[in-house]
Amino acid sequence: MNLNLDHTKKYLLACSFGPDSMALFSLLIKGNYSFSVAHVNYNLRKESGEETKGLSEFCHANKIPLFIHEVKERITSNLEERCREIRYNFFQGLYTLLNIDFLLIGHNQDDNIETYLLQKKRKILVNYFGIKKETIVSNMKIIRPLLDYKKSSLTDFCLENNVPFSIDSSNLTNQFQRNIIRHEIVEKLSDGKRKEIIKEIDDKNLELRALRDKVEIEQAKECNFLKKLNDQELAYALTFLGRNVKPDFEISLRFVKQVRMLLESEKPNIVTKVNDLLFVKAYKQCDFSLPIPTCDYSFTMKTPSLLDTIFFYADFRNDYSNRNITIDDFPLVIRNGSKKDEYIISSYKTTIRRLFIDWKMPLELRKRWPVIVNKKGIVIYVPRYQPDFVPTKNINFYVK
Repeated sequence: MNLNLDHTKKYLLACSFGPDSMALFSLLIKGNYSFSVAHVNYNLRKESGEETKGLSEFCHANKIPLFIHEVKERITSNLEERCREIRYNFFQGLYTLLNIDFLLIGHNQDDNIETYLLQKKRKILVNYFGIKKETIVSNMKIIRPLLDYKKSSLTDFCLENNVPFSIDSSNLTNQFQRNIIRHEIVEKLSDGKRKEIIKEIDDKNLELRALRDKVEIEQAKECNFLKKLNDQELAYALTFLGRNVKPDFEISLRFVKQVRMLLESEKPNIVTKVNDLLFVKAYKQCDFSLPIPTCDYSFTMKTPSLLDTIFFYADFRNDYSNRNITIDDFPLVIRNGSKKDEYIISSYKTTIRRLFIDWKMPLELRKRWPVIVNKKGIVIYVPRYQPDFVPTKNINFYVK
């Protein structure tokens, strides 16, 4: 077994004291790599203390730095998810503290196949089928060097090389769906069938890459583009848009069908809530946004100064002439506009409502769009709505 890692880099090994991570531990020693070990004791099993002790003794014997996190909290729900959160928070802290280049995890071929079969069973949208050999999680670069090796081969390696390890008793039960797949399917696969499934995973990822290349583009916001997609393509396009706002965003097939109906609707402005986000159709564009307060607000700027609110940013300490403001207009009031507000543009008077319609501004934005009012109560400035607006470094006023 050859790890093919870079000897100039520093590694952090996530080690459970199972045969996979302990085989990787031994290979790192044999390869003379620079590494430290991170271990989490969740205190969920009676033998976990002995496992931590065994790992400590092996690290001490081989003069390898070991960092242990003892979990004190009692985990009563979402066990797998909470344990994952705990260990990755621990790894991330060490990764930064020790100036680590890569986190190493002992996932093997069995884990890869199990993950893929579980994905197929759940019929969920994924970013990748199976397990990636290299990825980034919480700004940590992760490598899984053992993905090509069967779990049984790694166990045999440990036995042949006198490497201590322990089998997690919870993995022997069918308490979790993954364990059922492991014991009932993966462990019974022939080498030939394994190769077939690995090829299937590779083929699926090629298809997925082509699909994502098609939908993860700027045009994914355009209604006409989305209308032409099939259900699977539309699901990935919507997931892509949602994850730009919320990285763990997920959608259901039911919502995909709902969006297709909204895309066909003649209504120019539609807003609907999905999984803590707002799906917004505004004329010919679609996107997701975080729910933002739409209550009335009003801020007073007595003299040229700085106002940084959740609705807008205004810095008039140096210059404000580009906003149609003079020193005689102070004190200013910056508030959300009302339908009755009037504004003079190029010598003619119009209502704020008319302006918003002409600009094709989404309804949700209209409710909180700011206007600047002078001391006489006259609206002297309304920032223009630009769908693709991005604030620049020296800009003195913008809507958030």
